Amino acid sequence: MAKRGLLLTLTEPPAAMEEEFNAWYEDEHLPERLAIPGFRSARRWIAEGRPGEGKYLATYELDSPDVLRSAAYLARFEKPTPWSRRCLERAVVFRRWTCEQDAAVDPHTACKALIVIAAAQPPQAYEHADVLQVRRFNAFAGEPKHIALVELSSYEPRALPVADFVRLYRAMS
Repeated sequence: MAKRGLLLTLTEPPAAMEEEFNAWYEDEHLPERLAIPGFRSARRWIAEGRPGEGKYLATYELDSPDVLRSAAYLARFEKPTPWSRRCLERAVVFRRWTCEQDAAVDPHTACKALIVIAAAQPPQAYEHADVLQVRRFNAFAGEPKHIALVELSSYEPRALPVADFVRLYRAMS
């Protein structure tokens, strides 16, 4: 059985374009991606921080990483709509990881916040009272190569582990 996949995108539009960017994401981009066979779900997250740090995160759950090599996905990826081109070309931050999940575990339905840990070595366990679960991934596109998604039952500022990249995001409504 093929391992499940995950596509992570970290984005940030210019401040003057934020309203349009969010409308594009919700009205065009997510429905377009979720119509592709093999995309199980998608969810958006937002972080507080300084400009240029990557305000938005999207998590796309995939049946398999191979979905991103399918004709249906490549048709959308290689020929983006004019609105997609406009929003992505103007992004001040755009990072992407294509991952394979270590174990087939669905996102927790009660997850309200997410700590993203990306490191050169597999991240250590992160323990806190409101951790629902930790899902681990290996990135075959994007750096660093080891990703952990720490799913939390609540959003509150907290001390974060040390890693190449680590951010706390809250679920967008």
